[in-house]
Amino acid sequence: MLSVFRRYRVIVITVSLCIVAILLISLNIKERKKPHLFEEIIFEVSSPFQKTIQSTVKGVKTLWGNYVFLVNLKKENTVLNKTINALKEENLRLREAAIANIRLRKLLLFKEEFTSPMVPAEVIGEDPSSWFKTIILDKGSKDGIEKKMAVVTSEGMIGCVIEVSISVSKVLLSTDHSSAIDVMVQRTRAKGILEGRVNQTCQLKYVSRADDVRMGDDIISSGLGGIFPKGLLLGRVSKIKREGSGLFQYVEVTPSVDFAKLEEVFIVVGDKSASEK
Repeated sequence: MLSVFRRYRVIVITVSLCIVAILLISLNIKERKKPHLFEEIIFEVSSPFQKTIQSTVKGVKTLWGNYVFLVNLKKENTVLNKTINALKEENLRLREAAIANIRLRKLLLFKEEFTSPMVPAEVIGEDPSSWFKTIILDKGSKDGIEKKMAVVTSEGMIGCVIEVSISVSKVLLSTDHSSAIDVMVQRTRAKGILEGRVNQTCQLKYVSRADDVRMGDDIISSGLGGIFPKGLLLGRVSKIKREGSGLFQYVEVTPSVDFAKLEEVFIVVGDKSASEK
């Protein structure tokens, strides 16, 4: 016990003097007495320690307050981040709904203006190879779909049905190299055959060099062949070459439909006789 006291005697004596000074000061304040010389000395000696203690206590309180504030702030940030993420998801859904609404409205207007009966279908797949350009639709024979039926959208012609199962069907796009559609230049009625190319464009073949074809001319289906209805847009002239010899001019056509963005289409089912093999 004595060894402990000797080791910490300075601290013990200092603390004791501080306590005595505080008690004496408190008594004097209550009794309104003038402090004695001893009290003044004790007060002067203990003042630095009191300031240190007060400063330490204040620092601890401030540190604790900051810690609590940061903990609460972290919780609030977590809640706010969850709210922001939820709002972003909701905004994304609303934007997607708005885009779908615009797209479906255009399709509905197109269907109302189109005279032949049509069946709406959704694109559910596409040919991954680079050799053939086909898409898969979610309508099949149970929906009245048959081979050689035309497939269209509000932007224009897409292609025709080449395979049919019970619930799905395959469509050959107009940009496929094996596709050949009877068409004409809308402005001059010059006729030709539109064939697909490997670079996502089409070539208007068998157009006489004497025919008037200009850049930007609309290319529409002629109705010949009994598969595609007459007057459907397929694309616009984007390149013309008349150099050299030969009977025909070279005419390149850019499709009016962006095949990479197809989602909903219509299958023309009105003319059953046109779908016979």
